Amino acid sequence: MKLPIRHNLIWVVLIILILPCLFGLMVMIGGPNAILKWMKSDYKLLGFTQNETPPPFDLNHVTNHEVQKYLEEWVTKKLPMRSLLVRINNQIYYSMFERSHAYNSHLIIGKSKQLFEKTYIDTYCRQLKSDLSQLTDWADKLKELNVFFEKQGKTFIYVITPSKAEYMPESIPDRYQCKNIGVSSHIKMIESLLQERKIRFVNGSELMFTAKDKYGIPMFPQGGIHWNALGATLGANAIIETINLAGRVTLNPILFDYVMKNEASGNDRDLLSLLNVMHPNTNYLVPKVHYRNTLIPSKPIKAVCIGGSFLGMLVDIFTKNQTFSNLSFFRYLKLDVTNYEYNKKLEQHNVNLESGELFAALRQSDVIILEENAMLTVSNHGKLFYDEVKKSASAKRIDHV
Repeated sequence: MKLPIRHNLIWVVLIILILPCLFGLMVMIGGPNAILKWMKSDYKLLGFTQNETPPPFDLNHVTNHEVQKYLEEWVTKKLPMRSLLVRINNQIYYSMFERSHAYNSHLIIGKSKQLFEKTYIDTYCRQLKSDLSQLTDWADKLKELNVFFEKQGKTFIYVITPSKAEYMPESIPDRYQCKNIGVSSHIKMIESLLQERKIRFVNGSELMFTAKDKYGIPMFPQGGIHWNALGATLGANAIIETINLAGRVTLNPILFDYVMKNEASGNDRDLLSLLNVMHPNTNYLVPKVHYRNTLIPSKPIKAVCIGGSFLGMLVDIFTKNQTFSNLSFFRYLKLDVTNYEYNKKLEQHNVNLESGELFAALRQSDVIILEENAMLTVSNHGKLFYDEVKKSASAKRIDHV
């Protein structure tokens, strides 16, 4: 006699539930190579995962369930086929509900499938009133830095990189009830304060809106949170132009061509990759930039760059085009440093601010670039840089060229 269909479905569900356990036993007995690569728990899953420290195994931690919780999470992360099940689950939420629980639920699927980071939306949408006193205080500190480096014959440039939420607020989901449209009020305020203090700066927010009108294409990719290659290249040239206007050194502009291709990769799909779905939607055009041979400056020009991931893209462009003979990029000032020297390989290592490496680089530099994103403007790495320079100037560590 044939079993009813519902009984057959129960068996299917049971098999799906039991299979990971069976494969787990196979791994325990035969090692990680006992199952196929695509069945492994973390196969091609992208994103940051934190390794939890196991709690002490004692009566107190057992009775408050910390031990059980740790074991449950550990087993879950190690289960074979976990990556497949995670992708299936994420695909259902993405395709049916336009939601994502990936990246600790910080990925937001906006209108027309535009992807955002939740932090950028939250910050942009609540910036209806800017703290003028905070921005004024920060502008005064930037003036101190500017005067300090100018006295040493160096060029100081402050760079505000754009926010995708600010650039395309029309794509933010309606549930955020975002009142802002266009460039944030605090960016307009800081721009005015910088102009009053005669600080050389690049406003990446305004630059991207101008570029959109000029080129007729978006400067942010659908599946990414950073500006695309064209937007970053325009930002790099704006920095070069600002440096040249200071009159101390002369840099060659970056010459380039671009074509639009349906080939999203790298930063053009950084958020899309973090979705971890079965079939990511890569059907969108992005500019592919080709750099022409750029002339190397006639004399060595050294730069120190302090900032985050947007500046990292600019640094890549500068090194590809040999804009500077030497460049040191301190990522968020204290995370790591990448050193570039003409005709040598890039070298990267962790930063120890007590080692004096930052100040040695500043002493030898011709140009100092400090970058902060429009999402925040007054960043932790910016404030830390100011404090470190002030402390070291007092200690006479960077008081001369």
